[in-house]
Amino acid sequence: MNHGLFLIAVFIAATALTSGEYSSDFMVNSNTTTHNPKTTPHNPNTTTHSPNTTTHSPNTTTHSPNTTTHSPNTTTHNPNTTTHQPPTTTHHPNATTHSPNTTTHSPNATTHQPPTTTAPPAPTPPTNMTKGRYNVTDGKGNICILADLEIGIRVNTSEVNGTFIVQPSKTTSSGECLEKTANIILSFDEGTIILKFKNDETKQKVYVELVEYDLTYAFKRGALGNYTGKNESLELFSAAPGHSYSCSAETVYMGNGVSLDLTNYRLQAFNIKSNEFGTNDLCKADKPDYRVPIAVGIILIILIVIVVIAYLISRKRRSNGYQSL
Repeated sequence: MNHGLFLIAVFIAATALTSGEYSSDFMVNSNTTTHNPKTTPHNPNTTTHSPNTTTHSPNTTTHSPNTTTHSPNTTTHNPNTTTHQPPTTTHHPNATTHSPNTTTHSPNATTHQPPTTTAPPAPTPPTNMTKGRYNVTDGKGNICILADLEIGIRVNTSEVNGTFIVQPSKTTSSGECLEKTANIILSFDEGTIILKFKNDETKQKVYVELVEYDLTYAFKRGALGNYTGKNESLELFSAAPGHSYSCSAETVYMGNGVSLDLTNYRLQAFNIKSNEFGTNDLCKADKPDYRVPIAVGIILIILIVIVVIAYLISRKRRSNGYQSL
């Protein structure tokens, strides 16, 4: 009796243990969770940052069924096999590649030009009168004005006293040729001079009827002045048609203390043949003046007559002083 009670107690205890292990095994197996590694690929941080992409695989939990085989009076306890895979998280190293801040500083290429200082206007170096040859041609290439000139603009006022000399190497000529009129324009850095010729068939003369000048020049250092003037209704440098006019020195007064000085010059307009000057008509200053020789001759004749008369009178007195015996 006592032996039967002992077996019953052992059976009950075994059953209780088996139930406890079953519950424990069930609980453990239920908590078996397989975690796939969380793979978070981090793209390297470059100058352009790609968005962080995190891929999470779903948590997969596999529950193995608890198998309990009860043999009669034999309790086989399968060991509670719980496989806990350690959560494997593969962290790619944050491969952040920082491109070096490459800042290219171009050198400040600042070219400082030295300040430009404008020198005050001053007279040009002294020079001598120089003859230049100028001409004007018509539309057919024929010369209608031919001029050999040494010319200067002389200013004589209370403030200025000096002469600007036109230099042929720095002077150009232009103009216009018409049937009855023609003009020549002498242009240089400091201004212009204009001569207008007229072919007057009534008077059978060719002459200059207008002279005009424009000069901007500093006769004194720092005193730049502008001088302009015009003289018209004239009959200057008159010559017969087909002839040229020449003079060794002549002055044309322009008013306001300004004069044009012309030296060793020769001019001709119209009827120019073979691009050469025609017969030369001299200015009055260059024409021979016979009045002085004539006056001297007359005076000598008078003196001779006086001497002869005095001699005759003297001789007659001598002859009257002798008496015949």
